[in-house]
This record gives sequence, structure tokens and C-alpha cells, in this order.
Amino acid sequence: MNEKRDLRQGVEDADDTGLVAGEELITEAETLLPLERPSLPREQLHAALPKQHDAHGVIDALHAEVQGTQPDREAIERHVGNLRSLPELEALVATWWEQPVVQRFIGNLGQIGL
Repeated sequence: MNEKRDLRQGVEDADDTGLVAGEELITEAETLLPLERPSLPREQLHAALPKQHDAHGVIDALHAEVQGTQPDREAIERHVGNLRSLPELEALVATWWEQPVVQRFIGNLGQIGL
């Protein structure tokens, strides 16, 4: 996993310095790399809710969608919206959602059409 992350970081660093020329090459390099899946703070989210809360199922559904073989961007966004609407989870979900790795993952889902 670290090798994949290092390879991805190398592509992004080269893009930042201008060493990789052309948007087409950058897109090709990014889409050929395996899709890095962000880690959901699932235990923290579960711990923030009472044991019988209905949102435990949404947390598990979000985790399954992110880790699934064909993640669905719309389903992920729907789960995130549902969880962010809960005061107990709003800050945790927002902090996770706004991480660059999560936004890159969601952007890649839209870009490569998984």
C-alpha cells in the first residue's frame, strides 16, 4: 500500500513542480494508479452515537461503499450528507470529508467513472 501511495505522491509532486507536462499525461498517470481509498473513522463515529441509534447502519453503509469494489460517488455523498446532518457526527464527518485524500478519491470516482 505504501508503494502505491508513494507512486501517487510522486505523480502529484511532479505535477506541482511542472515536471509532468500536459493535462492529458497527468490524467492518464492518475487514472492508471490504483484508487487510494480513504480510511473512514468508523470506530469514532460509532462511539459518538448511542448504541441503538439508526445511524449506525449508515456509518457501516458508508464504510462498505468506500471500500467496495465499485464505489458509487452518489451513494457516498448521500451517506455523508445523512451523517453530517446529525449534531453528534457533524464535526467528525466534516473533518474526514474535507481531507484532500477523500476529496481526491471522490473526484477520481467522477473522473474515471467507477
